[in-house]
Amino acid sequence: MKKSMHKQFVLMAIFISIVAVGVGAQTTFVRENAPTFMKTVLSNGIPVYMKVQNANRVFHVSLVLNGGSLVTPPEHAGWEKIALNTMARGSQHYPYEKAASILDRTSSHIAAAVQFEYSTFSLTTLDTYRDELLDLWADMLITPAFSQSDFDRTKEDASLALQAMEQSPWSMTQKVMNQAYFKDHPYGVNPEGTEQSIEPMMAGDARQWYKDQFSADRIFVVAVGDFNPAELARKLEALLGSIPDLRLGPIPEPAAFPMGPSGSLITEAHDQSQGTIYLRGDFAAPGPGKDDYFAAALAARIFSDLLFSVVRDKYGAVYTPSAMIRVFSANYGSIMMYKTDAPDKIKGYIDEAADMMARGRVVSVDPAKTESDGYMSITDAIDTYKQLYMNDYFEAVRNNAGIASLMIRSVRLTGDPADWLKDQRRIETLDSLAVQRAFDTYFMKGAFLWVAVGDQALLDKLDPRAFDLIH
Repeated sequence: MKKSMHKQFVLMAIFISIVAVGVGAQTTFVRENAPTFMKTVLSNGIPVYMKVQNANRVFHVSLVLNGGSLVTPPEHAGWEKIALNTMARGSQHYPYEKAASILDRTSSHIAAAVQFEYSTFSLTTLDTYRDELLDLWADMLITPAFSQSDFDRTKEDASLALQAMEQSPWSMTQKVMNQAYFKDHPYGVNPEGTEQSIEPMMAGDARQWYKDQFSADRIFVVAVGDFNPAELARKLEALLGSIPDLRLGPIPEPAAFPMGPSGSLITEAHDQSQGTIYLRGDFAAPGPGKDDYFAAALAARIFSDLLFSVVRDKYGAVYTPSAMIRVFSANYGSIMMYKTDAPDKIKGYIDEAADMMARGRVVSVDPAKTESDGYMSITDAIDTYKQLYMNDYFEAVRNNAGIASLMIRSVRLTGDPADWLKDQRRIETLDSLAVQRAFDTYFMKGAFLWVAVGDQALLDKLDPRAFDLIH
């Protein structure tokens, strides 16, 4: 009797509360969406963040396991991905054939994904099948089968993916860059693994990884859909409340990448790249939550257009040029030249575009304000570019999985799943001076490492001295 009463008390102790988003950031967008965010805490301490979304009939839930590369030794790189993907194939009560049949019949999707700092194990299904698919999803998490056949297939898929990367010169550009840029950094433990790290992995290693790393104190859950929060809380308590808290402790914070010095160029020949090379430059950038993150990200968005205008349209020197800022805690950005046959000129073209932006010249977004050279001032263009960037940034809200991704990012950054709602205001308050200041700090004075992969005859024409700086 006492045990039953205790269980009832635990369930009653699970609370639902509206997540506060801050009075100071109350835009219309925030006011309309803030009340749809709620939180519950399971009896084992796992937080569950929910957003009630009745715009469609899709239900999405993701279990987030913090840690990733930050808690993985180099010799175990890729083990987490293989273990989670093996879990996604079947469980003790739902072997592969049964699980696959259910997913096919309901047009549902269960998948794992790994990143530097966390992994996700996600379910996307229609409301009609929510309870049935939650049982399957949770059983894969609570009683994974780790059958030999499932493990063998998952490991083979991982190995084939790594081999495919070796055969693609563009993928090799990324591989060579990451190996050099992440040297002596936690991100150097590749979440995808390496052929050397995954080759010795056995099914028993996947089971041991689960026993050692699958702990309530490193887990949270996000759910988006049209549901009753209290009912979903009770369901998740029954399904996930038994996950043990192994008290693994805090996860170390990754060190920021250095702002200098710069100027290195690494080249690597590739047999599948006759007549072309692929070029990428990485540099330190502010992480999400930093005061100048959005200024730097918007600068990258504007600079991408300039690169396209100068390097592709004006000179026809590259198939696709671009620039971007990522969203990691230890953050970095990239300038990327996808396929060029002008190795002796390509860096000069990049510098020409950078010099234009440093002088406040950007691609015209308003014919009425276009100047004689076909461009316009960043001061005149900034409002339009902010709107274009905001449209791209919030494109994720078109589906529930995208909303869940923004919630995950916000929880990891601030503990508030609705913090991303404030990003609209953060972007709107940017001005041209902030964007140009960020461009000068991170692009013009940035600590670049450059990697070129491709035809050896073209690589020989690259002048390493040209890669000292963006100038």
